[in-house]
Amino acid sequence: MKQTKTLVIIMTLIITGCASSSTLEKRASIHAKAGEYYESIGQPNVAREEENLARKKRNRANDALPLLVELVKRVNNNEQ
Repeated sequence: MKQTKTLVIIMTLIITGCASSSTLEKRASIHAKAGEYYESIGQPNVAREEENLARKKRNRANDALPLLVELVKRVNNNEQ
């Protein structure tokens, strides 16, 4: 029964295309680095866009659903 519930949760998350909080944090880090790069080469508008994307990714990483995805991944890794 426990495995069935876990499988249903996993399939739901896969179908909806949710990312884990660690994945979103990695993406935010990439956007932040890109923003720093664009700022250093004199492209402040693009740098601002990248910084905004980084902020949005970090905000999404702190939402409940990505944290749930992360929890399910950890549970599945422990069961294997």
